[in-house]
Amino acid sequence: MSPLPATPLQARRELSDGVVLLRQPGESDIPAITAGAGEPSVAKYTTVPHPYKQADAVWFIDHVRNGWEAGTSATFAVCDADNPSALLGMIGLHDIDQTGEPGGIAEIGYWLGTSARGRGLMTRAVRLLTMWGIDELGLCRINWLAAVGNEASRNVVLSCGYTFEGMVRLGMLQRGTRVDAWVGGVIAADVKRS
Repeated sequence: MSPLPATPLQARRELSDGVVLLRQPGESDIPAITAGAGEPSVAKYTTVPHPYKQADAVWFIDHVRNGWEAGTSATFAVCDADNPSALLGMIGLHDIDQTGEPGGIAEIGYWLGTSARGRGLMTRAVRLLTMWGIDELGLCRINWLAAVGNEASRNVVLSCGYTFEGMVRLGMLQRGTRVDAWVGGVIAADVKRS
């Protein structure tokens, strides 16, 4: 039996906890996406093109819109709630599959520019998106995958209730090269309600 076709996701204007704001990215964010994704520390552990050019950001904005419409991804700009127009990073749920019991699955991915690091913004963003995925999309599991050595990403997900589940040798494709990957995830039953 083939899976049910994905359905468009209801667009979410924003998610916020009062400190961090997740909002839909748009064309006005292209310069900030180009600069942030172009940082060597972002390229080192992610699959973004390197060097990252403005044309990559233009493609990315279109890709984000298509993902929402297809119901396969939900990507947000990460901003300080006090300055919502300044994009600091990106976060999203990818490969969304809302089929199956007791719920669907997705993979979380994110990056944050160096100027915004050390303030706990990404930890807050991961918590917000995780709760939204579980509560509003009905996901029962969210996967996490990172290139081995990405301690910052690992620390963020662990502080958000994710479980580190091991390493997959050559489990991540990074710009045409297979690299070892750390894997983990969170299931709905693990999420603590405050």
